[in-house]
Amino acid sequence: MSVRDLASEAVDDARENGLYARDFWSWTQEQAGALRRRDSSAIDWDNLIEEVESLGRSERSAWSSYCANVISHLLKIHHSPKSPGLNHWRKEVEDWRGEMHVKLSENPGMKGELAEMLDGAWRRGREIAVRKLAEHRSPENAAHERQLRRGYGSQLPAECPYALEDIAGYDPFDKDAKPGPDAWPAPVAQILNDALGTDYPVRYRA
Repeated sequence: MSVRDLASEAVDDARENGLYARDFWSWTQEQAGALRRRDSSAIDWDNLIEEVESLGRSERSAWSSYCANVISHLLKIHHSPKSPGLNHWRKEVEDWRGEMHVKLSENPGMKGELAEMLDGAWRRGREIAVRKLAEHRSPENAAHERQLRRGYGSQLPAECPYALEDIAGYDPFDKDAKPGPDAWPAPVAQILNDALGTDYPVRYRA
């Protein structure tokens, strides 16, 4: 084994057996103290870098999770227009839009990754919608549920049919904009109007 390999193995052993692995909370306090003292020799660089990157990923993941939930509800409203849960779904969409707005306001640097984040949220939201739509049909057994899932899997669009503004409820690139209660994809707005007696504007996009 080379000297380089031995050194790498020693670092790995230290990470596995050190304070970071044994007592994460104490490790955070120790590292915070070292940072305040500007004591670079006491910084656990590898683990600290990993944790900082993890914080960024968690913020991105939170926005994507809220977005996936909004998308799943838009799809459920769109493809189950006679469901008694429409009004509940509408309210949940508004709540999750608020959370999306907060996350993006606190982390404006993520706006440059919105296209990629939306793509992942669409895939996840569609999966949730397929499962939930099948469940709402009260399948008789597991085989019937699988059949329903296959049906909705074929019925729902393969590509996201909704504009980002209609999902978020506002234009995320407008720093002064906030989610509005009347921003809906045209077919969803029409269903809500017909079922709930609302008067959401039906904005058809070219």
